Amino acid sequence: SSRFGKYIEIQFTTQGCLIGASVETYLLKKVRLINQALGERNFHICYEVLVGLNKLYRKRFFVDEMSPAYFCMTSASGIYNRRDGVTDNDTYMDLRDAMETVQFSEME
Repeated sequence: SSRFGKYIEIQFTTQGCLIGASVETYLLKKVRLINQALGERNFHICYEVLVGLNKLYRKRFFVDEMSPAYFCMTSASGIYNRRDGVTDNDTYMDLRDAMETVQFSEME
C-alpha cells in the first residue's frame, strides 16, 4: 500500500529454513485512510481476495456472490481495476505463493 511503509527482515538458515522475521510498519499519509479520492483504490488486499478466492473459500468467508462493488471501502471511488495492467487475481496468487513459501498452513 502507498499509505504505509514497511521494512521486512526475514532470516533463513543456510538450508533455506525460516528462522526469524521482523516487520516495522509506519504510516506515510493519514488523509488517505479516512478519505478515498475519486479514481483511487484503497485496501488493495480486499480487491485481491474478492477476485482471487475460489468458490469453496468464497462460501466459507460468506462472500459467495460479492464483489468489490458490494463494500463501501472498495467501492467509494468507483474504480475496481488496477491501472498498471496487473490483475488482482495475479497479485492474489502471488500472495498465496508467498504464504506457502513461509509455510503458512491452509487454515492460516
